[in-house]
Amino acid sequence: MRERIAAVAGVLLLVSFAGCSMLTGGPVTFTADKATVSEQALSDTGYEEQSVNQSVITRNVSAADQSKTVKVTNWIAQYDRSMDLGPLGSQRAAVFSVVATPQVDVLGQSFNPIGDYSRERIVMMLQQRYESIDNVQPVGNYSTTMLGENATVGKFSAEAQLAGGQSVDVYVHVTRVQHGDDYVLAVAVYPQRFDDSESEHVRTLFDGVEHDTGSE
Repeated sequence: MRERIAAVAGVLLLVSFAGCSMLTGGPVTFTADKATVSEQALSDTGYEEQSVNQSVITRNVSAADQSKTVKVTNWIAQYDRSMDLGPLGSQRAAVFSVVATPQVDVLGQSFNPIGDYSRERIVMMLQQRYESIDNVQPVGNYSTTMLGENATVGKFSAEAQLAGGQSVDVYVHVTRVQHGDDYVLAVAVYPQRFDDSESEHVRTLFDGVEHDTGSE
């Protein structure tokens, strides 16, 4: 049974639709500002940029016999680095992704564009190095800093499959903060055998997240 992201304790991506009266015309559009990782953080951890792209989600929202098409444009930045997995060879198996999604108000209704996604699906959406990530189980929480805010990080264990079909046990770290008019979500995935080094790299990457808000 698919679990909602709302089950990920304390580190959820929440997009609240509340009290907007825009009932006529075309779709209501909301666009996030781009979120990325600083060059310094990438240099310190050995990660490299793979892509920085927009992702559009379109939903129909209905309330009080009225309906509206909502178009939400997110930014997704993806980074990774190569690791020596022994018999599996060198693989770009350490991945870090950042997504910025806008706050949204429409038709007085609470609505999250990706609120019905499972933990597995949200992780898969934010990385390209693993063919599948399954059996995501909570390990614990810890505190870090992202965009100058205190953030709670959820750490999970999971079973993953590399692009070549090889299976590997991984850790997944997920956190989010509200920054400007957006929510910024960050996800890290890496093989469990590298936890000692990669857990420190992940903290550095969280601290290195940058968000180009319109007010800056």
